[in-house]
Amino acid sequence: MPVNKRPNNRIYEAFQSCRDGLVRSIMKMSVQQQDVDDILQETFIRVLRSEKQQEIKSPKGYLFAVSRNLVLKKLVEQSKKIHSEIDEAIQEPDIENTVETDLYQKAKFQRFNDVLNTLPEKHRRAILLRKLYCLTHKEIAKKMDVSVSSVEKYIAKGLMQIKQSLHAQGFDDIATTQQKQSKDERMK
Repeated sequence: MPVNKRPNNRIYEAFQSCRDGLVRSIMKMSVQQQDVDDILQETFIRVLRSEKQQEIKSPKGYLFAVSRNLVLKKLVEQSKKIHSEIDEAIQEPDIENTVETDLYQKAKFQRFNDVLNTLPEKHRRAILLRKLYCLTHKEIAKKMDVSVSSVEKYIAKGLMQIKQSLHAQGFDDIATTQQKQSKDERMK
């Protein structure tokens, strides 16, 4: 009788056979290339832990479900981070109210609007419903007739594009520099 050298050989084989599919699935959800391996590793570890608690009837399906949930969790975390950065950028209490600051804020807001208007309709609508009307993800999902995870994905992906565009235009760096200068002047 052959001895099974791997206690979770079934999970390992399922993971190996669908690894390429998992990578494609993860990449379709707007995950950066450098995060894919981390998500794959975490997926494998979580599925192994689950297998210890109960038998998994469809290891491949379970692997895809776990990886999807990990990606959604990551996108929600990124979305929350971007939300707080946008909220901070809108408030910016540390920057003195000068003509230069006003012009900077107007230019930044204009660029934000320009990029927002280039986003796909679902992304733009989800962001506006969240930021402008302060609706919850569940309320937005109902209004748009999509799932909550789709809303989270639309918001995270849209805000990421806006952030990258603002950064490419140099807005993040200017605000940070002005905030540091303002703090330095108050410290004197």
